[in-house]
Amino acid sequence: MQVAILFNSSVKRVNLYITPFMKKVLTRGFFLAVIIFNCFQAISQQQKVVIRILQDQSIPINKFETHIKLEKKTFKVQILLDHVQGIYVFASIRDSIYRFTETSPIHDFPYLKLLELKEDDIFNTHRELNISETGWSYWFYSDSAKWHPFNRKIVSFTNQENVCTKMVKQLNDVVNGKTIRLKDINTPLYLFFIAVKEYDENGRPVKELMRRKVRIDWEEDDD
Repeated sequence: MQVAILFNSSVKRVNLYITPFMKKVLTRGFFLAVIIFNCFQAISQQQKVVIRILQDQSIPINKFETHIKLEKKTFKVQILLDHVQGIYVFASIRDSIYRFTETSPIHDFPYLKLLELKEDDIFNTHRELNISETGWSYWFYSDSAKWHPFNRKIVSFTNQENVCTKMVKQLNDVVNGKTIRLKDINTPLYLFFIAVKEYDENGRPVKELMRRKVRIDWEEDDD
């Protein structure tokens, strides 16, 4: 093996003899470095979704079930999408889907794409949350998409790791075609989140990444 060595601005080439033992050590070291690199790369590419709800304080949604109380004013749902393009959200003022447990099978899961609600709140301009008893909103983000349902202010760590915000000041009752202001709500708000880990060759969800459910009760009005 020949290497170049710099001596006082001049280059001299010398022969460096690599013994079979040294070659074996170097080869093993190289493959070990490749393995370690691939492990770190795999860890960094793990799919992850983190949810929190913000109003006067930040409330992490880390457990399967979370019960919170908010004032009847604008709040935010902030979601970290890490190597995940989006998350399905079922929102209702009835507790039908909220009855699901952490392990209950959701029979509509393979058909989530077919049950997606039409999203009119482009870039979260109206600060609306769709509510329905049959459909799911799909909150997604892609820097190559022409639009998305989140606020325009996306915090990106990498092109695969983004913090997205959905601001909510009113509800959009999809079936009845009416808007409900938060201050007019007299029932809890139920949210159910599902992130998909794996799709089949036809694009149908086949495996869950995570699920969370949230019940929001409201502070009593001062008057």
